[in-house]
Amino acid sequence: MTATIVNSPAMTISRLGSHYQRRAATKEKDMYKRFVAVSLLAIGAISLSGCNDKVENKTITHYSTDQCFVDLIAGKPDATAYVQRNTVEFMGWAIDTSTHAAPEQLRLRLTGLQGIPHTFGDAVAVDRPDIAKAYNNENLKKAGFYFKADLSSLEPGGYGIILEMPHGKSMLVCQVKKTLVIQ
Repeated sequence: MTATIVNSPAMTISRLGSHYQRRAATKEKDMYKRFVAVSLLAIGAISLSGCNDKVENKTITHYSTDQCFVDLIAGKPDATAYVQRNTVEFMGWAIDTSTHAAPEQLRLRLTGLQGIPHTFGDAVAVDRPDIAKAYNNENLKKAGFYFKADLSSLEPGGYGIILEMPHGKSMLVCQVKKTLVIQ
């Protein structure tokens, strides 16, 4: 005697229901994976958007470099320098990577939370034989700088520090890994 299995409509609907549930769960997992992938790509694009080598402006092309350092702010080597709203000295070094020499022109730019840049010029070139020796390049003997910046008109708060090296229709910018806090 052979047993015949008869599929009742309820069993067929039950199997179809679990099939569609598995299929929906798989689609949901695929959508989640796509969402995560797109989110990671967006986060990566946002984080890299300020770090590319070339940013076009109508008149000046900006290039970024990491070949600079502020050794002292108000005589202190701290990563975060707390200063009063008066004249502050900045000392360090910078390399114009487009010419592999000390920059011909150097500006200090401070940008606070409001996003308003405050730029200071008139850098004094300082002898830095240590930089010339470290990079094995005699053109870097004058890579040192000294700025005296009057901060009395700036609002109290934190400021990012950027060194700008203008050169014709381009500008080399170097984000300093220090923070200035005006009290």
